[in-house]
Amino acid sequence: MGVGIPIIFIAPETTPGSYTGALGGPPLIKDWLEQKKSDFIYRLRSSLPHMEIKLYTITTPEEARRVVELERDSVGFVVVLLHTWSGGGARVFIESGKPVVLIAESYGGGGEFLIEFGRGLREGRPVIGVSVREFSDELAVRKVKLLDVLQKLRSSKIVFVMEDKKRFEYIENMLRSVFGITAIHVDGKSFAEKYYRPVDEALAREWAEKWIGGAAEVLEDRFEDIVKAAKLYIAMKRVLEEHSAISIAVDCIMLFDAKILDAWPCLGFMQLWFDGYIPVCEADPYSAVALLIMWYLAKRPGFLSDPVVDYQRNEAIYYHCYAPINPFGGNTRVPYTIMPTHLYLKRASVYVELPINQEITAFQVWPEQRAFIIHRATAIGNERSIHACATKLVAKTNAKAIARNWKWTWHRVVFYGNLAEDLRDLATLLGFAVIEEDEEMS
Repeated sequence: MGVGIPIIFIAPETTPGSYTGALGGPPLIKDWLEQKKSDFIYRLRSSLPHMEIKLYTITTPEEARRVVELERDSVGFVVVLLHTWSGGGARVFIESGKPVVLIAESYGGGGEFLIEFGRGLREGRPVIGVSVREFSDELAVRKVKLLDVLQKLRSSKIVFVMEDKKRFEYIENMLRSVFGITAIHVDGKSFAEKYYRPVDEALAREWAEKWIGGAAEVLEDRFEDIVKAAKLYIAMKRVLEEHSAISIAVDCIMLFDAKILDAWPCLGFMQLWFDGYIPVCEADPYSAVALLIMWYLAKRPGFLSDPVVDYQRNEAIYYHCYAPINPFGGNTRVPYTIMPTHLYLKRASVYVELPINQEITAFQVWPEQRAFIIHRATAIGNERSIHACATKLVAKTNAKAIARNWKWTWHRVVFYGNLAEDLRDLATLLGFAVIEEDEEMS
């Protein structure tokens, strides 16, 4: 079958004179069920117009088993309970082992929902659910969108520009086996020779002037380093286009230290978000997945950062040498400054004045332990200094709990908004646990 997400309506009709089911029976039941199906399909197509779907209506467990077999290659199932009881139809999908979004119309399917959803959770099945009286409710669509996220991950390509072939082979296998993502290796030396060095100098200067013109302030006094950053941006974009990839992950520190590249990608990364691409610092595959997930879920860029905590102020500081200047997506921009950093050892970095008095969610994936890691905070300020990385976002949070509960790698990707519920649901669909590192552990 194709790549569309199967939408299965479970809608058994009662026979004349029978009171089986919560709603009632003929002759009105048929029209009622058809209207509810139409309402749901309209809401789904209005909210997720680019999502491919395939529609089924079933009434028995036998029909459910046929759909499971027919759609064995699908990413999962959306099962819509319209009328109790189907004799175990919902259970067939929940026990298939695939991710299931179980949605009930409260009056017609709410009873079966309560029994089957709770059972599925107790058995550790990858099922999330919602019961609503009106399919116009945004909540049901948000749950379905999570399956769309998993579908899009399957068709995603990430280009890794790096030298370490053995590390890349591990990354490639992990991304494919856990998320279905395709990783493409471009050797650092080949990238420099084929893509970076041949870039037209005049075109690079145009981009450098454009970035300078758009900056709130320019503290970088070496124009040639901004031009080199522009050459790297043009090279990265060309690689993405040639490989039809959505994301590029550059092993920037290693390639610079090895003198394979003489430029930093920070300004180019800033620009790539506006081109519809997802840039990843330090060839970090885990943060790449986090960035992809949130891009598909909310079209929201993420700030890949090194967090640290301050016990005295109960704060976390998230820092790196660039952040997206459109942190809410789209073309709305916040001010940025082009500057040297790391005590002048690193050039053409980007200080971004990120929004404050806003909730943020810090997120990382840990596929080896099948876990998502999250914590929440409130952004309260930005700090600018010549030491450490250029962008430093300061946030109030439970700093001591985060330190005690910290697991797995240093990077966390910061997104604006409280996105914890969506991430918990997505983790369930993947069969992942959720580690909430800002909570006090018993």
